[in-house]
Amino acid sequence: MKDTKQKCMDCLSLDKKVFVCSSDAMAVINPEGYYLDQNRVHAELFGHPDEALNGLTPAIYFGDSSFLKIKKNLSEKGIYRSELSGKTASRAEKQIDLSISSIKDDQGKTLCYLMTHRDITECKTTEEHIDPLTHHDLLTGLPNRRLLTDRFSQAIKLAGRKGEKLALLYIDLDHFNRLRDELGHTSGDELLVTIAGRLSGCVRDCDTVIHLPLDIFVILLTETSEIEHAATISQKMLHLIAKPILIETGPVVLSASIGISLFPDDGTDSTTLLDHALVAMSRVKNQGRNGYQFYSEELGPKTLERIELKMAIQRAIEAEEFQVYYQPQIDMESGKIACVEALLRWSHPEKGLLPPSSFIPMAEETRLVVEIDTWVLRAACRQLKIWQDAGFPDLRIAINLSAFQFQQQNLCTLVDEILRETGIAPDALELELTESITMHDIDKGIETMKHLHHLGVRIAIDDFGVGYSSLGYLRQFPIHTLKIDQSFVKGICHNPDDAAITAAIIAMANNLNLEVIAEGVETKDQVIFLREHLCSNMQGFYFSRPLTADRFSHFLATPPQFKLPSSPMNN
Repeated sequence: MKDTKQKCMDCLSLDKKVFVCSSDAMAVINPEGYYLDQNRVHAELFGHPDEALNGLTPAIYFGDSSFLKIKKNLSEKGIYRSELSGKTASRAEKQIDLSISSIKDDQGKTLCYLMTHRDITECKTTEEHIDPLTHHDLLTGLPNRRLLTDRFSQAIKLAGRKGEKLALLYIDLDHFNRLRDELGHTSGDELLVTIAGRLSGCVRDCDTVIHLPLDIFVILLTETSEIEHAATISQKMLHLIAKPILIETGPVVLSASIGISLFPDDGTDSTTLLDHALVAMSRVKNQGRNGYQFYSEELGPKTLERIELKMAIQRAIEAEEFQVYYQPQIDMESGKIACVEALLRWSHPEKGLLPPSSFIPMAEETRLVVEIDTWVLRAACRQLKIWQDAGFPDLRIAINLSAFQFQQQNLCTLVDEILRETGIAPDALELELTESITMHDIDKGIETMKHLHHLGVRIAIDDFGVGYSSLGYLRQFPIHTLKIDQSFVKGICHNPDDAAITAAIIAMANNLNLEVIAEGVETKDQVIFLREHLCSNMQGFYFSRPLTADRFSHFLATPPQFKLPSSPMNN
C-alpha cells in the first residue's frame, strides 16, 4: 500500500506540497476505489482522520449507488465530474462538486485517481431561495431564457474541460399561432403545457428544456459524445409531439421543426449556437416542416442514414428478422460434409435479404453485434442438434465471433451455457476468429482461447493470410483449423503470388497438424490445385451456396455426388 501511495504521489502533476496546502479538499484512491491518502482540508470537510480511512471507499460519503456510477465512469473514460450529495462522518449533509482524474505511470498504466472536492452547500442553499419566477416560465414551469444563459455558460465550461460536445435543439411548433387563434388562447396554453411535459420526459436529468416566448422550446443536451444522440432525441421528440392531444373541442395533432447546432463545431457561445440552431430550423420550415436538420448541412443526410440503420437493426433484433444460413465444408478425402458454417443474413422487410457487410459495421459501432452474435450462437447450435438427432451425429458447426463478443468477460460462461442448453458436444462447435481479433490483446486473447479449449470447443483462425499474426504467436494459440482467405483462393490459378501463399499456408498447417480449409472455392481448377497441395477441406459455391435451414436439411438428406479430381492423398 505504501509503495502504491508513494508512486501515485510521485506521478502527481502537482507536488506533495501543493497537495497538502491546497484550499480544495483532495484525496487519492487506488484503481479499486480504496483511499490511499487525503489532505488536511479533506479530513476537515468529511471528519475522518487518516488512519480511519484505511479500507474505506468514497461510498462512505456518497453512498453505494453513486460510488458504482463513479467507478463505471472512471473505467470507461478515466475521468469523472459531477455534483453529488454526501454525508460527513457526523452525518451532516453536504453538496459536493467532485472532480476525479487518473494518475498514470510512464507506461500509461493507471496507478490511482486524484479526487478534488469543493463544498458548494452554501451556494446551493442560496440558489434554492432565489425567486423561481425570475428563472422559470409562468405557464409551463420550465426554465426561461435567463436560466438558459446560465445553464449554457456552465455547460460550455464543463464540456470544454472534458472534451465533449453539446447540442442545442431549437423547436418551433408548426402553424401554432394560426391554431391558437382558431382554438382560443386557453386551449393554446393547454397544448403548450402538454408539449412541455412530453419534451421534459424525453431527456435526461443532466439536460435542460427551456420554454421561450410563444411556441418556442430549446433543449440543451449535455454529455453528448456523438452527434447521433442529438438526432435520436430529435426523432423521439417529433414522434411525441405528433401524438394527438385531447382538449375540450377534440383531439389536436401537432408537428414541429427542429434545428440543431453543436458545440464546439457550430459555435462556442450560447448566442452563436442559438442563432445557428434557428437557421437550421428555418431550413426545415422551408423544406416542408415536420423534421429536423443540423446547422452543418453535410451532417444531415449522413447522420439520418446512420440513425435509421441503427434503429432498424434494433427493430430487426426485436422482430426476429435475422436468419442463419448454412454452407457446407467438404472433406476432400471422403467427399462428405465434415462441417457446416453458420452465416448471418438479414431478411429486411423492404430491402430483401441483406449480407452482413451492409449492417455489421453499424452493429459493431453500437455494440448491438454482441446481442446478434449471442442469438446466432444459440440458434445455430440448436439447429445442429436437430441435424445430429436426424441421423448426422458427426456433423460439426462453425460460427464466427466478432471482436466485441470475443472480448466479453462472460464469453466462456455463455458458450458453456449454450452447449448445456442445446445438448451438443463441445467438440461439435468450432468458433471462428479473425487474425485481427486474436492479435488485438494477445495475452488476453490466448487466455480466452485456452478457456474455450478447456471447454472442448474447437477454434479456427478465419481469413488467414490477410492479417498480421506472427508464427511465434500462432504456435501459442490452442487452435485446430486455419481458413485460407478467399482472396488468395480466387487467384491461385492465374496469380503466382496467390498460388505460392496458398501452398505455403497449406504446408504450414499440415506441418502443425492443423486442419486447413480453403474458402471461396468456385471452380474445378481451384479444387485441383488445392487437392494437389493436400488441402484437407474446402468450402464455396463449387459445392453449395449458403442455404436456409430447411434447404440444408434436404441437402444433407440427398447430398450431391461431387466429382473430385484425384489427389496425392489417394495415391
